[in-house]
Amino acid sequence: MRKSGWILGLTLLLSAAACGPARPPPVSAFEGRLSDWTREILADSPELASQAGVAPAQVGGPYNNRLDDRSEAALEARRSAAIRRYVQLRAIDTAALDTGQKLTYEILREQFEGASDSAAFDYGSFFPVGDGAGAQPYVLNQMSSAFVTLPSFLDQRASVRSIPDAQAYIQRLHQVAVAIDQETRRAQQDAQRGVRPPLFIMDETIAALDGVRNTAPAAQPYFTSFQQKLDAFVTSQPEARRLALQQEVQSLLAQAQAIVRDEIIPAHERAASFLRADRANATDAAGVWRLPHGQEFYAAALKLQTTTDLTPQQIHQIGLDRVHDLNEQLDIALRRVGLTAGTVGQRLSQMTRDPRYAYPNTDEGRAQLMHDVQARLGRMLQLAPQWFGHLPRARFEVRRVPVFAEAGSSGAYYSAPSLDGSSPGIYFVNLRDLSEMTKIDLPTQDFHEAIPGHHFQISLAQELRDVPLLRRLISFNAYTEGWGLYAEQLADEEGSYDNDPVGRIGYLRWQLWRAARLVVDTGIHAGRWTRQQAIDYLTQTTGDAAGVIATEVDRYIVMPGQACGYELGRREIVRLREDARNTLGPDFDLRGFHDAVLLHGELPLNVLDQVVQDWIPEQRRIAERERRRR
Repeated sequence: MRKSGWILGLTLLLSAAACGPARPPPVSAFEGRLSDWTREILADSPELASQAGVAPAQVGGPYNNRLDDRSEAALEARRSAAIRRYVQLRAIDTAALDTGQKLTYEILREQFEGASDSAAFDYGSFFPVGDGAGAQPYVLNQMSSAFVTLPSFLDQRASVRSIPDAQAYIQRLHQVAVAIDQETRRAQQDAQRGVRPPLFIMDETIAALDGVRNTAPAAQPYFTSFQQKLDAFVTSQPEARRLALQQEVQSLLAQAQAIVRDEIIPAHERAASFLRADRANATDAAGVWRLPHGQEFYAAALKLQTTTDLTPQQIHQIGLDRVHDLNEQLDIALRRVGLTAGTVGQRLSQMTRDPRYAYPNTDEGRAQLMHDVQARLGRMLQLAPQWFGHLPRARFEVRRVPVFAEAGSSGAYYSAPSLDGSSPGIYFVNLRDLSEMTKIDLPTQDFHEAIPGHHFQISLAQELRDVPLLRRLISFNAYTEGWGLYAEQLADEEGSYDNDPVGRIGYLRWQLWRAARLVVDTGIHAGRWTRQQAIDYLTQTTGDAAGVIATEVDRYIVMPGQACGYELGRREIVRLREDARNTLGPDFDLRGFHDAVLLHGELPLNVLDQVVQDWIPEQRRIAERERRRR
């Protein structure tokens, strides 16, 4: 039906164009297919549509009053659609595509194949595109379940600029409990198949659910965020309009508070009750190897998250080798600041505990930390034109991780701007415990998550206007996180730590962390490591705070393979840069290389290789023209 409607619409469009002064270019069959896939994916996920900020017409109608359907039936349809899209893509005759379309085809082939492989498993959660695409083994967990993600989603992406917007927000609030209950029912079904999180993950999830249950409705982020949005809207109105709105606003706030009290909190209680009843059936086994087809599950996760065909054993060895190399560098760096006794991990632990490198765990300490972050990123932004031919136009902000999400969140993360510019790029810093956020590590974290890391890469990708919308919606973990890790290295190479030996130790420790992730992720899910083995290895290797290490290990347990993308992506970007530098010699241009890497959007690593190989002769031609002009 959709294809027939498209053909009729195209026929009418071409007929009308023949009678008018302008003749738009015809839409190819491939472009029509892209349009269908994009509309299908966005219509299936109003949350993705909100994150992207696309126009309602691109989704088939309004979507700001809906949340994603998380039912078993919807999930099965999502899996089937992912497999079908891959089959449809493979049936396309690539000989008929132009150069730009062939690049799009290769990008989609990698993403659709990975999603199709991940869709083969009938348990856990599945996300066909976007950040976090792929399969996750446990429906209820401390990282990515609806009760964790929806408060942040509504706070960051649900605009309230009018009374209809506020009414749409209320409609979405009614669906929060539905979403949580849908996930609880799926977790119950998975438990009947023998799929459940490890006991310690269950306990963390129960604690997070209880934290919501024990918070008064008026203090819940669902309500407080809505209240702030309404206040901002009302304040922006003329005085007479503000007075007229008072009664309606109070009614909306009362509705929101009642929904939180009578629907959302009870849904949290139902999820926690199920987990409490089921925890007696759980074990402490940490890896997905124990799940049905667990080995295949992990292989699919690694392929999607790294866009490589490396085996767990190969990745594990790459990690061990990189840890060894970084230990040698860190030994030298630590000796330069007077730390000579003990292993590298022990000396790093000594630094972590040193009060000279800590912010006071107070409101004043948190304010100082945020001030330092802003100042550091401001300086980096001023220097960036030396290394980048293009800078993003998107607005950028630094914010604290919402208190309700602090316990299960990583130390920091980046939230992309919306495509329509209504939401800025946001660098979130977790201030739950400043002993976990030392002056040793903070600068490198800033460069990774914000500038020149994720903010540059993601914003530039979203600002591309000559690529299909679908390419701006999909994400490749190894490319994205590999760029973030490369950005850390670039900051070091360009002198950010020339007068900061302690900061450079932090940079090397961040690099060490990402190498250790290769060891730990594969150790847990393929090598059958216990949680404690993983914690002990990271403690001995990184010397980081106990809370940081435990949170990280539990993240790897519920998100298999994701942590492996960082180092593997960095390695590939550095390899390509050095290949280009060696091939081009004096014609190599770092700004041009970065443009080549960043200005095609997110790419699987094999496609990135081809893009850079195509750029090298083009760069040589540009350099030759410059020489002739001179």
